[in-house]
Amino acid sequence: MSVEPAPSAHIGEYLEQVYRLSREQDEVTTTDLARSLKISPASVTGMLKRLSERGLIHHEKYHGITLTDQGRQIALATIRRHGLLERLLVDVLGLPWHLVDEEAGRLEHHITPEVEARLKQFLGNPSTCPHGQPIDWVEPESNVRLGTLEAGDVSEVVRISDESPDFLEYVVSLGMKPGARVEISGRAPFNGPLLVSVNGQEHALGAEVCSKIWVLPPATLAERQEPEPSGAAA
Repeated sequence: MSVEPAPSAHIGEYLEQVYRLSREQDEVTTTDLARSLKISPASVTGMLKRLSERGLIHHEKYHGITLTDQGRQIALATIRRHGLLERLLVDVLGLPWHLVDEEAGRLEHHITPEVEARLKQFLGNPSTCPHGQPIDWVEPESNVRLGTLEAGDVSEVVRISDESPDFLEYVVSLGMKPGARVEISGRAPFNGPLLVSVNGQEHALGAEVCSKIWVLPPATLAERQEPEPSGAAA
């Protein structure tokens, strides 16, 4: 059964970002959330107090932020609607993929459960947004960051965790949208940039970029490429 819309767009946005950050790192801090929302830590602190009073988060000073069951359900509903709207904007309306995150963010808090269900059906029940982020984001993460790969590894881009326009445009310039095949050539000396080959072009990518690009574990890709066993003789 669909979750009712978040109590307000402001609350929904906070809970959404807490959940997204919790899937990327072990602990979500006030500083992390302020950076993600592009607002001051002081503003975040005040809002976190209100969210805690409403039973939507657990937050104690010098400890990370975690969602309550109610807060998690609101966050997941917001993420789901966000992803569906991004699909609509890209796949149906033809908006550039690097511009739809902000547009979807303005609309996601005003979608009713009925509209959400019809939109999901109309779009063919997609599993990810255009950037590869899961629409129903409840399964444990099985993919790995690009920066964890070693020389000689071959993998496939699965999702881009930074949906800011500048970063997405950069990803496009590298040819590293979800589905792109990547091969690790090596790493520059003295723990330098990762050398990644995409479509025959080699790029030197720093740690920050590599941390925002998620790929299949190389072993998983290798398993998918193994030929099907021939049928047993009758």
